Amino acid sequence: RKSMKVIKIILGIIAAIFLIVGIPIIINECYKANCGYITVWDGADVLGYYGAILGSIIAVATLAITIVFTKKQIQRDSFLKNENEKWDRLKAIFMQTLSDINPMRVLKDVMDNGITDPTKAINLLQRYQLDCKIANDILNAHLNMVDYPKFKKLIDSIAATAEELVSISQKEIDQYSDLRIWQHKDTAYELLKAEKDHPGSFSQEHIALNEEIVEKCKSISYESINQQITLLNTEFVRLYEEKYRALLQLTGSTFEAISVETQQQADRILSLGKKSRQAPIKPSDKKEGKDNGSN
Repeated sequence: RKSMKVIKIILGIIAAIFLIVGIPIIINECYKANCGYITVWDGADVLGYYGAILGSIIAVATLAITIVFTKKQIQRDSFLKNENEKWDRLKAIFMQTLSDINPMRVLKDVMDNGITDPTKAINLLQRYQLDCKIANDILNAHLNMVDYPKFKKLIDSIAATAEELVSISQKEIDQYSDLRIWQHKDTAYELLKAEKDHPGSFSQEHIALNEEIVEKCKSISYESINQQITLLNTEFVRLYEEKYRALLQLTGSTFEAISVETQQQADRILSLGKKSRQAPIKPSDKKEGKDNGSN
């Protein structure tokens, strides 16, 4: 390709020299011989006529090149506008998804309410688990086969981190479930004592539930639950510092690389006689993306 380009340039230079210098010399030599077909005009007239024709051709060619370049400039600007709008929209979706799985957000809400209201903490953690589980589905829904490979590494990293966050959330849910049972321990003891003193005061279902609470409390303690919750909270913080921050950095670098690529594609539009081409998408890449989204 490079050699062909050089050959074309050399041929263009030769053609230009021939048109500008060669033909006038030929005309001059023809009239110097003063033989052959006799004309009513002389060599100066022919040279003037040829110069006018050549000047007109150059003017038309210049105008045509200007029109083509202006058209390509408009195409470039339109391409950049559409692509930047698309990438800005996708970046907003990615950032919102990352915000939804931010462990510090749910950790703060749980720490504010968990000890006094374990049920609320459980609900917060369950909603957070849902956000983590549907994160990749949301992202994949906004990507087509052409764009997916650009985000594959980022999406895989989000999926892996979200899986870890779901696991830790479930462990916290288990601990807050135990805490909720522990908080009903005294009530369960009192109810069973009342039933013992006054048989038939409560339904068998109610009695069985409270007996289950009392039995469960034999294997748990408030100190152990509090210690486990503290350890899990620390694990949330560790994941935020090691994994979540890395996701933010990877998101920034991914969109920065896309911005550079988009600018390069836009600049190629200005190249006369060239079409911007995109790398072919491997079917295996998209298949992996579908599998990842289904997980």
